[in-house]
Amino acid sequence: MNIYFQKIKQNCISGILFLMPVLIVLVLIQKVFGIFAKFGKDISKIFGLDGILGPNAANFVGALILLVFVYICGYLVRLTFLKRLSDGIDEKLKEIIPGYEKHKETAKSQLIKKPKIETDVPVLVQFEEYRQPGFLIEQDDLDNAVVAIESNSGSREIFIFPIQKVQLLKETSLTALKGTIKSSGKGLLNCK
Repeated sequence: MNIYFQKIKQNCISGILFLMPVLIVLVLIQKVFGIFAKFGKDISKIFGLDGILGPNAANFVGALILLVFVYICGYLVRLTFLKRLSDGIDEKLKEIIPGYEKHKETAKSQLIKKPKIETDVPVLVQFEEYRQPGFLIEQDDLDNAVVAIESNSGSREIFIFPIQKVQLLKETSLTALKGTIKSSGKGLLNCK
């Protein structure tokens, strides 16, 4: 029973550590949007948009102002002085806000889509009397091959073999081989 409560405690701590930076980011977004909504309220009254769009005019105009502001900041950050200023603020935020760097990298990866290139090629490696599944990482002109052999727990060991001991599995996809390794070899005889 004590182990069960220990797992619950650990899970709750992990949840708090995950939620803290997320909540901080959400509060910051709410504050920033609140500032722009106040500007939007004044501007919508000046131009009479609150009569046309109703009570949501302030939010709509605030969102437009925020988008224009972000667009202009995209140009301003190209200036060296402002880039250094932005990097300095980034460094301070990394020190102050826990998890800031991780969330910034996550946001960056979602905004800038880079194609994920799979370099691993499914192979069977010949040991003395048996063969073991692995992934060809690279090979050189001297007929050497770098092969990663993965356990079903996900840990990898890296080996260098002569290319003659490596058989490419041309008809097997990377995900199919990973699946057979995770299922303790079930379906491995069908890999070709």
